[in-house]
Amino acid sequence: MLRSVISLLSMLVLSMSAIPAERALAQDNPNVRKIAPGNPAMAKAHEKSMGELDGFFEKLQNPQAGTDNYSLKLGFKDKDKGVVLTTDQMASEVEFMWVYQIEASGDHFTALLGDRPEYIHNIKQGDRVEFAKSDIFDWLYVENGKIKGNYTACPLLLAGPKEQLDQYREIYGIVCD
Repeated sequence: MLRSVISLLSMLVLSMSAIPAERALAQDNPNVRKIAPGNPAMAKAHEKSMGELDGFFEKLQNPQAGTDNYSLKLGFKDKDKGVVLTTDQMASEVEFMWVYQIEASGDHFTALLGDRPEYIHNIKQGDRVEFAKSDIFDWLYVENGKIKGNYTACPLLLAGPKEQLDQYREIYGIVCD
């Protein structure tokens, strides 16, 4: 089951320093949205994100004043005593989570896991993760208090109450087509 641990609160913890550091990821948390595998809106969001990924990396390499909290979303799946990464939206038991403090060496990257896994057991918040560019599912950074990127938030927000979408649009600048 494609599951995005973009608990909107969790995603915003990484992207907005003014948000409390507490992560609300309980299974009954109304901010955690599950999206069915193969969801067309999520596929479109992923495609849009990948189309702009090189621009994200340009900004990451040369951050402009007023930008911070550069983060990437990866899909994790338990395997033996570790995890594997996937962008396969049809794969079962995948948990999509954000990583930050990204370090690049060519097409090889490392970053710290920012989310607390809810379903995946072989990795924990704060672990260093190694990945390739092809493992990336989405990206975001904050520019002057507004979120840039994070296209996969839109299918999640659109699946929830309209008031929540309006609130995130106004406060954080998230724009959903």
